[in-house]
Amino acid sequence: MRVAFLNSMFGKDFTKSARWFARSRGRVQRHPDYLCIAAAVLEQAGHDVFLLDAQAKNMPTDAVLPRLRAFRPDMMVHLASTPSIDSDIAAAALCKDATGARNIFVGSHASAEPEDTLARGQGAVDAVAIGEYDYTLRDLANGVAFRECPGLAWTDNGRFQLNPRRPLIEDLDALPFPAWRHIDIGDYRDAGKLFPFLTLISGRGCYGHCTFCQLPQVMNGRGYRARSVENVAGEIAYDKSLFPNLREIMFEDDTLVMHATRDRLARLCEEMIRRDFRLSWSANARVDMDDLEILRLMKRSGCRMLCVGFEFGDQQILDNVRKGTALSQMFTFAENARKAGLRIHGCFMFGGPGETPDTARKTIELALRLPIDTAQFSGMVAYPGTAFYDWAKENGYLIPTRWRDWVDANFEQCATVRCPDLSLEQINGFIDEGLRRFYLRPSQMARMMANIRSLADLKAKLHGLRSFTGYFGKRSSRGCE
Repeated sequence: MRVAFLNSMFGKDFTKSARWFARSRGRVQRHPDYLCIAAAVLEQAGHDVFLLDAQAKNMPTDAVLPRLRAFRPDMMVHLASTPSIDSDIAAAALCKDATGARNIFVGSHASAEPEDTLARGQGAVDAVAIGEYDYTLRDLANGVAFRECPGLAWTDNGRFQLNPRRPLIEDLDALPFPAWRHIDIGDYRDAGKLFPFLTLISGRGCYGHCTFCQLPQVMNGRGYRARSVENVAGEIAYDKSLFPNLREIMFEDDTLVMHATRDRLARLCEEMIRRDFRLSWSANARVDMDDLEILRLMKRSGCRMLCVGFEFGDQQILDNVRKGTALSQMFTFAENARKAGLRIHGCFMFGGPGETPDTARKTIELALRLPIDTAQFSGMVAYPGTAFYDWAKENGYLIPTRWRDWVDANFEQCATVRCPDLSLEQINGFIDEGLRRFYLRPSQMARMMANIRSLADLKAKLHGLRSFTGYFGKRSSRGCE
């Protein structure tokens, strides 16, 4: 079968491949890693594949259609997100008119809202592959009928049909490496990464129970399914063979660095040292990683930066979102990471259950006290399929009334939940205050200057400066109301 994968354009510099669907302040664009893995699965099964990340290229669907007509797909796979779902459906309708192919939707939004997605499609969307879609798409390409395919939602004469859920993939080593040959690595930039970089998923799922995180609740499950160290190292070698100028790998596991999997992490670091990849890497981390020796081992293996969800500066709010971490752990972790020579990017949020102006101020104070290098501040976003979304909807705290309003008019992230004791305007004010107070400190500016050790670092800092000044220079109401 001839199968086309499309990440259609929604808005300029918007991203659907990250955890938060928005045009980021830093204009970050993320690789369509899960989509490329699924494409590789179909290629491995003998199918002809076309993949285009039109969003990364800011390419409107009209410009995509001639390529699709030339490829003549039998089936199309569309990546969809919450804010872009209606735009994604409109793109799918154009593709169906141009090619006659069946349209299959994938991703966390369609998985959380399959009936709504199919109803909105009005015939443009033929089915939704729910959750992990690698083998669901392979079955469909192999000719398995809709009604016989696990993990599929579809309609039969206008009636919604939901097949039994497909079991999660236990043997992740059986999956081929991502079909990166379909992308242009130059399309993906992040001021916090060395350029060019690639993402790598060494395991799926997460042991955490955070109420707001969509991937574990909708796509990959509560629990961590890890690939073997040898298989992961093999993908790094594969990536370097495809892109000899590759400078960094970002491990996009929900949390690669955590106490529960420290032994496997140590083995991975030792393997990277043994293979001498001469490549920097970064990863998502939990603050329960308190082992200084492993952090030092990570540094020796090439680790440069860790992205850490500190989230809130009030223990009760942390408990309310089931973060499973303590404030004391945050300081121990950050201090040990500093001793190991690792840079830390801290993620902080406002608008959790029980949030007040006093607890929000505690979050800003936490960010200022932690020995970290960079920080981001955001209003909490309630995505469908999460416990946080259900809580907000049931209590009447959800602000948007249509999916498009999960981002603002500029396609940028905005708070979607109105707290009883913290207004939307106050949340936006705390975001601005956090950014100003964190980055405009003389000590922080000196630290960032000291971290410039290469031309790539300098370019990244200049890009970040332009994004920072642009954010405040063009600031408007960022509410979703």
